[in-house]
This record gives sequence, C-alpha cells and structure tokens, in this order.
Amino acid sequence: MAPPIKFGISWGLHPEIISPPEMVLSIAETVENLGFDSLWMGDHIAFHGGHFTECLTTLAAFAARTTRLTIGTSVYLLPLRTPGVAAKCAATVDYLSGGGRFVFGIGVGGEGKEEFDLCGVPVNERGARTDEAIEIIRKLWTGEKVSHDGRFWSFGETSQSPPPLTSGGPPIWIGGRSDAARKRAALLGDGWVSYLFTAKRFAKGIAQVRQWAEEAGRALDIEGGGWTAAHHAFIYLDDDEARALRTGTEYLTRRYNMNFEDIAEKYLIHGPPGRCAEQLAEFVEAGASHFILRTVGEPETDLEQMTRLAEEVVPKVKE
Repeated sequence: MAPPIKFGISWGLHPEIISPPEMVLSIAETVENLGFDSLWMGDHIAFHGGHFTECLTTLAAFAARTTRLTIGTSVYLLPLRTPGVAAKCAATVDYLSGGGRFVFGIGVGGEGKEEFDLCGVPVNERGARTDEAIEIIRKLWTGEKVSHDGRFWSFGETSQSPPPLTSGGPPIWIGGRSDAARKRAALLGDGWVSYLFTAKRFAKGIAQVRQWAEEAGRALDIEGGGWTAAHHAFIYLDDDEARALRTGTEYLTRRYNMNFEDIAEKYLIHGPPGRCAEQLAEFVEAGASHFILRTVGEPETDLEQMTRLAEEVVPKVKE
C-alpha cells in the first residue's frame, strides 16, 4: 500500500520585504488552519537572494503556535555548522514541539561561496563534512555518552541532554539535485527532497536511490512510509496560464539572481488549479508522497495562493 500523500508549505521572508514579527509567526497558524500537513523553512547564513531568519529558531516559534503541524527544514545547510551545535539545536526543536512533529531536512549548500567563507568552511569539503556530521548527530541524539574520531571532528566521551523526544531522533531527509545527494539519502537518510526536477527525472532518481540502498544492504520502507520521497515545488496559481508563468519566472529570477526564462516553464507548477493538480499528480505517479510547495507571487498574494491550493488543488491530487 502506498503512503498517504501529504502537502506542506515552504515559507520565508520575501526577497525585498522584511515582514513584521507577528506576521511571520502567524503564518504557522494560517497554514495549520488551512489543513496543510507541514510547514518548512529554508536556510542561509548570508545570501544574495534576500532575507532569511535562522530556520531552527523560527521553527521552534512555529511549534509553539501550532498543535498538529509537522515542521521541518528544507533544507538546513549542515556543513556550515559544527555537528555538536546542529545536533543540539535540532534536538531542542524536536523536544519543544512535543516529539514526532519535526523533520530535519539537510543539504550541502554551495549556492553562495560568501556564506562558506563567513563560516570558515571550504566549499569543496561540504559533502564530506555533511556525511561525518550526520554520523555524529545520530550518535549525540541517543543521549548516551559517545565519542568520535574522524577526519573533521574528534572528541572523547560526551553526551547531550535532553535528547530528542522522537525515538531515535527526528527523521533526516536529504535535499538536493545531484547524484551525491541521492546517494547520501539512500545510504544515510530517512528521505529525499528533490527540487527543480521534472516528474520523469524524479522517477529515475527514486530508482537510483533504491539501487544504491539495495547495493549497500539497506532496506528502504518507501511504501510503508518509513522512508519518504518528497518534492519541493515552486507553484503559482492563475486561471491565465501565461500570466502564471510570467509571474513565477519574474519571482524566481529575482530570488536566485539568474535568468529563469528558459527553465521556469519546465520546473514551475503553474496555471489553473486543474492543470497544477495534473502536474503534481505526475509526481505522485513517479513516487512522491510529500510535497513542499513554495508560492512564488508577491507577498500580498500568499494567503490567496495558499487558500486556493488547499481548496482547489490538494483535493484533486488526493482524488
């Protein structure tokens, strides 16, 4: 039996606007009241593409404003932090949210060399640092005394407390487009989050993940929901398909400081609700079970976009 299809919202400050704190905090209640399953935050220490609050502290505030919503990072740039600090902060969010509501989505980053320089981390070490950090974090989340002797970090017996309330720690989902990200998800993660993928490429990616896991002797419980295949999608609803594409293209071009005119049509979910539902359903057929949706309009359209998604798109996909 396939796992239930879930829908979440990816949210963050808009590139040109710093919203008032109460407006930021209230988004959690809005997303929960609209019936979505999850709420996600991206992460940057310093980024040319706009404003970013620190994601884990923001998620802790979101947890306090909600009761059932899953909260998660999509994705936390793990190599920019020491694993001890990352483990402690993530465990605290899990603890304060009551356990079972937090997903630690991680990635290696690399979009902006300036934030790696700021954190004193060589960009070319980000993958290896991430792999070792995952190992250390899982050790520390046991709450027991642990030690480690590795390439980047070594320490004698130590422990962190309180451990996460979620048994074994919150799930770690690996985000990324590269082969390395998918292999990391297959060998070390509890899920994978794709972005800027077509449904066809997503299906091939899941097949790769299964193959790598099988070769390593690791069983992934994808059908049972123990390992999650997720897709982060940019989306914009408009009954005028051409206008939807134009709006989304302009937003993504500003956000990422690169021209999206030739690629937005390929990756952006856009148009009337029925068309958007069909595009998302293609990912369901490809194996996706959790969608992380980022609306790409002006700030004043956020509520309308999320409401239309909840009422006009999500039910169609679930049908």
